[in-house]
This record gives sequence, structure tokens and C-alpha cells, in this order.
Amino acid sequence: MRVFAMLVALLAAGTFAQAPKKKAPAGPGIEKPPHAAALAPDWTDQLATRHEAISTEKTRIHVLRLRPGDDLLEAIRAYVQAKHIQAAVVLGAVGSLTQASIRYANQPDASVRTGHFEIVSITGTVEEGGEHVHLSISTEKGETIGGHLVSGCKIYTTAEVTLEELEGVRFARELDKEGSGWEELKVYPVNQ
Repeated sequence: MRVFAMLVALLAAGTFAQAPKKKAPAGPGIEKPPHAAALAPDWTDQLATRHEAISTEKTRIHVLRLRPGDDLLEAIRAYVQAKHIQAAVVLGAVGSLTQASIRYANQPDASVRTGHFEIVSITGTVEEGGEHVHLSISTEKGETIGGHLVSGCKIYTTAEVTLEELEGVRFARELDKEGSGWEELKVYPVNQ
């Protein structure tokens, strides 16, 4: 309490000066980001109308533990199929790998590495018919790499995976003819 009072007094007296703001470096390859267009006032309604957004108040949490030698993605797929999960988000995972198979941004094939890796982040969407999951791992030297999770990530000691199932929601992967040209997430109420 006493330290807090001293800090308040120092702040009030102007003892702590703000550090000057640094400008972003200028030079070749560094461009000013494009100005984002303003969103339409009804943008959330537009998303829901196109079946790309939905809300639900009912969720169910699933926690699974994988064992040495298990394949991270294949185990998630098997669990989702066994439980007939129609829509879920990957909340997180912790664990370790002896082999990492990750497809980096804008690359056609996965990069496979062997060694010892810590799972530091995982996120994505999953359903019985597919998934879109990204994984970040750190090496023994603390270097972090990440990208699209593909089959081939082998568990070293364990992996604790948490999924949040969205009840009353169904995910699908459909060709986005007007956008990316890839199969992308579509979100539907279960009754459709």
C-alpha cells in the first residue's frame, strides 16, 4: 500500500516522463499499410445472412490427452469423428513433439523437422468433415516456428488438447468461388 501511494505521488508530480514515440523505420521494402475500408453499419447482419457467422450460448468442452508416438492431427480428427462433433474451436494444447510437420505460409508442401519441440500455441476450427488448424512450436533453442498443422506431428511425452464444441452449429468446408478459390469455412445452424 505504501509503495502504491509513493508511485501515485511520483506520477502526480510528473517525475516519470513518457518515453518519446519511435517512428517506424523508413526504407526499401517498408511500406505504409493500406487504409482499411470502413465496415458497413450492418456488417454482422451481412455475415449472418451469408452463413459465415453465427452465435450460440451452448458449448461443451472436450479435453483429450495424447500419448507418445500419437499423431497430433490424426488424433484430433479421430476424436472429433468418434464424438460426431459438427463444430468446434481448438482452444489450446500443451505438450511436446519429436517430429513436426507444418505447412508454412503460401507453400504447397509441409516442412518436416525432427528433434524436440514444445507446443506453444494451437488454434483453429474442426468438424467431422475437416479442419483448419495452425500450430506454433519452439525448438530446443527457443526459436519459434508455426504454420498450418498437417499429419506427421508425433507426440514426444504428451499433448493435452482442449476443444470447445459449439452446440446447434454445423461447420462445412465449401469452395469460395468469389473469394480465395479454396475450400473455406461455412457456418450453419444444425437444422440446415
